[in-house]
Amino acid sequence: RGTEEAAPELYGLHRLVLDVAVRRELPREQAAALLNLADLDARTGRTWEALTRYRAALDAGKAAKDLYATGRAMESVGGAYEELGDYHRAADWYGRALSQRLTQGERADEARLYGRLGAVHTYAGRYGEALRNWRAAAAG
Repeated sequence: RGTEEAAPELYGLHRLVLDVAVRRELPREQAAALLNLADLDARTGRTWEALTRYRAALDAGKAAKDLYATGRAMESVGGAYEELGDYHRAADWYGRALSQRLTQGERADEARLYGRLGAVHTYAGRYGEALRNWRAAAAG
C-alpha cells in the first residue's frame, strides 16, 4: 500500500502526535509532526495549508534548537512558495536554508539547494543568478 492510499491514516496519526507534543511541550516532536502534516498537505495540493504548517514547524524547530528541523522547514517553505509561483520568496527561503547548510558542511544538501535556487532564478528570468547557482551545484 502506497503513501497516497495511507494518507488519511497518516494524517490522523501525525495529528495525534502533534496533539501529544503540544500538551507535553515537546517542540522537537511538534516540529516533526508539523513537517509530516505539511508534507501530506503539499502532496494533496493544499499548498497554502502546507505553507502554514511549515512555518509553524520552523518556529517549533527553533524553540527546540533543532538544526535539522529548521533547515528542512526553511527549504520546504521555499518549495511551497515555488509551487505557488512566488519565485522571489522561494529564492529567499532557499537562500536561508543554504546559509544554514553552509555552516554545517553538508555538501549534498548544499548542492541540492544551489540547484533549487538555480531553478527558481531561471523561472523568474534571473539567468545570471541561475547560472551562478547551477555552477555551484555542479561543483558541490
